[in-house]
Amino acid sequence: MPITVQENSAQHKLHRLIGAGAFGAVLVALPFILPEFQVGRLNRAIYLAVAILGLQLVLGYGGLLALGHSAFIGTGAFITTWLVMDQPFFGGDFWEFWMAIPIAMLVCAGAGSLIAVPALRIKGLYLALITIALATVFPGLAKIESFGIAEATGGVNGRELTEKLVPPGWAESLGFSATEPGRYRYFPVVLLAIAAFWVVNNLIKSRPGRSVVAIRDNETGAAVSGVDLTRTKVTNFAVSASLGGLAGGMWAMDKGFVAEQDYGFVLAIDLLVGLVIGGVATVPGAVVGALVVVFIREFTKGLEIPLGFYTIDGGGPLSQAIFGFILVVVTFFAPGGLVWMFRLIKSKFYQVIPEIPELSEPVIPLGQTEPAMVMS
Repeated sequence: MPITVQENSAQHKLHRLIGAGAFGAVLVALPFILPEFQVGRLNRAIYLAVAILGLQLVLGYGGLLALGHSAFIGTGAFITTWLVMDQPFFGGDFWEFWMAIPIAMLVCAGAGSLIAVPALRIKGLYLALITIALATVFPGLAKIESFGIAEATGGVNGRELTEKLVPPGWAESLGFSATEPGRYRYFPVVLLAIAAFWVVNNLIKSRPGRSVVAIRDNETGAAVSGVDLTRTKVTNFAVSASLGGLAGGMWAMDKGFVAEQDYGFVLAIDLLVGLVIGGVATVPGAVVGALVVVFIREFTKGLEIPLGFYTIDGGGPLSQAIFGFILVVVTFFAPGGLVWMFRLIKSKFYQVIPEIPELSEPVIPLGQTEPAMVMS
């Protein structure tokens, strides 16, 4: 028999508090437990999770097959780098990371709104084709010599940020070191990611979020129910693109190097893989999918499987094949994603009984004039 609790009861709130406390303790302890190179991979997984979260809004919750979010990540990374390194408009040392990243998000939101315009009329594979083209063309656009674009992005050689986020002197007493800055950068990356997930989680539960889901399930029915299709789609695209810009800004802040080849078609596919493996239309699925894409890929690179006559080397030409085989196995046993599988297993041991809302007025069934009799 599974443990059953009433939703929003004192026991349920206690369990959630314990779970949140344990999760927070793990988040704080991880950078001090893992070696520096693993912390760097963890940082990458975190800002990829933010990017996948943005893709969830459009594809998972919105039902629109838009696959060009790698371009928004690149835009956010390049704009953050340009503002921090070139210090335009105000001169001096005006722009800091905490100021540049919101600007990058606003620019990406505007670009997402423009992309949403054709999405109002184009659907399915045609929209996928347009957005994939955007992801494919973006690295080439970042190398254009005109308008100083290549100078700002670094062109084919990329650009290193000399203004790096390094731990201050007082942080050394807390265990941080300038020789291992990944641990220090982990915490601003995590805080930005927590803020993004909190906003999206509340957005999905709000009226605009329910409107997005209603359009996905039945666009005609949503329009008849009073949902403004144009405004909802454009807003959803803008928020989704801004999350891509946030992920790009976090990328530049953590890695300290941006290059156009990192934000192309391969990254777009990685985001899609993370979304599907983690779980479509699930907020935690973005985290799980990002961890799989980063850490399982690195795991397969060091994997060697002897077959007698041949040894499968993960670091060789079959590295992508091994990674793909693992993804096929996961998809076969968890068709709804890893979060779906976890929730299925959890339901065998722990169940939450939904809270039944109280009705302000008695319910009168259709065709009757008196309230329905409730048998106790």
